[in-house]
Parts: sequence; C-alpha cells; structure tokens
Amino acid sequence: ATSRRHEDQPMTMQSPDITGFRFSTADFGERDRLPSFREQIGRMIVKLDPEPLSAGAFHAEANVRELPGLGIGSWACSNLKIARSRELLDGNDDLVLTIITSGNTRASQRGRDIELGPGQAVLQSSAEAGNMAVPVSPSRFVGLRLPRRALASLVRDPEDMLVRPLPANTEAMRLLALYIRELDDSYQLATAELRRAVVRHLVDLGALIIGANRDAVAAAEDGGVAAARLAAVKADINDNLSYGDLTLPAVAARLRLTPRHIQRLFESVGSTFSEFVLGQRLARAHHLLTDPRHSGSTIGTIAFEVGFGDLSYFNRTFRRHYGVTPSDIRAVPRRS
Repeated sequence: ATSRRHEDQPMTMQSPDITGFRFSTADFGERDRLPSFREQIGRMIVKLDPEPLSAGAFHAEANVRELPGLGIGSWACSNLKIARSRELLDGNDDLVLTIITSGNTRASQRGRDIELGPGQAVLQSSAEAGNMAVPVSPSRFVGLRLPRRALASLVRDPEDMLVRPLPANTEAMRLLALYIRELDDSYQLATAELRRAVVRHLVDLGALIIGANRDAVAAAEDGGVAAARLAAVKADINDNLSYGDLTLPAVAARLRLTPRHIQRLFESVGSTFSEFVLGQRLARAHHLLTDPRHSGSTIGTIAFEVGFGDLSYFNRTFRRHYGVTPSDIRAVPRRS
C-alpha cells in the first residue's frame, strides 16, 4: 500500500501529477539494506517502519505509484514485519486494501489478527497503528490506497470491514491485481483524462472487493470492471501472440468470458479483436527487427515467431502499417 511521498524524496516523474518509485534491498549491501529501506521507503514514502521478523536475511521490493487522489503499490517481501506505529501517523485517514497474490502474510490492527493466503485481501486504516508480517517464505501482494471520501457513496460501511475477512478469489480481486500489473508494465497515463479514468476504475474495483452497494456494482460493470476485463483480454493476447491459431473463442474460454462480451469490450474503445491482435503482432515484429539481439534471425523466422503463417501477408500488412518493408526497417540499425 502507498502513502503520500516526502517532499525531499526523489522520485521518477511521469507527468505533472503522477510519480513512481522503485526500490529493492538487493541493490544495497547487507549492512545498508535495513536503514536504506527504512529511510527511502518506510519513513518517506509509505510511512511504515520495517524490521526483520526473525534472525537472518530479509528481502523487499517495492514499486510504488501515486496517482491523483490514490496510490498503488506492488510488493515482494520475505522475513519482514512492516508496521505503522503511532509516531508515523500523519493525519492521513485513507483506507488501504491489500491483496495477496502469492505466499502468506499476517495483518494486524485494532487488536485483530488475520492470516492471509493467495487470493485473500484485507482492509486497514492509515489513521491507526497496525502491521503486516511476512514469514521467511517470499510473499507478493498489491496494495491500493483509497480515500474514504471516494468510497462514501460506493460502500455501505467500509469502517466495519477493517481487518475482517473479505470474500476470497473474487473476479474483482483478480481483475484489480492484473490491472495494477498492466499499469506497471505498459500504461503511460499520458493525459489527465486517462489518469482520472484509471483512478475511477481502481476505486470501482476496490469498492467491489470491500462490498459495494447495488448502484456501485451496476456502475462498476461499465467502468472499472469493463476496463480491467479489457486489460485482461489484451494481456492474454500478448501472452499468446506466437500462436498462429490465436482465436477469439480460445481467449474467451481462458478468461471465462463470452466471445460477444469481448467483442463489446473492444467496440467500446473503437477497435476489434482482430485489429488489436494484428497491431500487436506487427508491433512485436517491428521490435524484433530493430533489436540487434535478433539480427541473426531471418524476416521469415520473426514473422513466424509473432504468429504470422504467411510471409507474403506479413510483408504486405507490415508495409501498409509502417509505410516501409520489414527489410527497410532492418536495414536502418545495421547502417547505423
């Protein structure tokens, strides 16, 4: 989970109103890992105090992003207790939703303790002392910091859900974890409109996990749920581009959606399933053709690797899309 950044802490600026920060204890010597983690992440970024849970090595990785009015984080930890002490409370009363994607974690707050495994989630308050403990076995989890006011009209009583079991392995949980992964991997969020839309989608999904009211559930179907399902479809396509027989029914079956639902998702953004698949294959081919590491591969081999079974069709569509032939693209880095 994330909190407001310290004004003196350097972060990667991606736009005037979005910041990002990556950290790994593996980048530091063993003696410097704990003090560096405490200062760079624990005290300045997330207002948490980390310490090893038991004697021995510990590890932590964090990818923290701040969007307007909302924070997201992806974490990988082992042998670590991360506490928010009373001394670190700063008046922030946001709610923090944490979803475990692998391993096991224990969450504590308000005198309650919850053991969490993959597919489970917990809601905690930034305004109260509490902690999360990760055993020696590595765990991964994603966190979402949600302003209370954003949930006021969406969730019946979020306060009552603090440190209580939430429904496990729901579609909303899976979609939120994947949506955050896609944000980390590929979304540039270049415009204010796109950033606001992403924040709305994340709030929608968070509300569904916590327990959205009937009106919020209906609104989320056309908002955050639809956006996250489309992201899941695109991720599945990219994972299977090399298969020449990549089809709409196959993707729908893997994601437990109907082909028509996927078609509607693409229609909502002015595209089609086939157009997206072709565009991604051409983009990956372009990348391979310009990558010196693949200079020994023939154009035909590259075309086959990205799912084209017909070299003539690949050459035609590539030239139509980029205005030059695959051979022209490959010649540029070689001349350079």
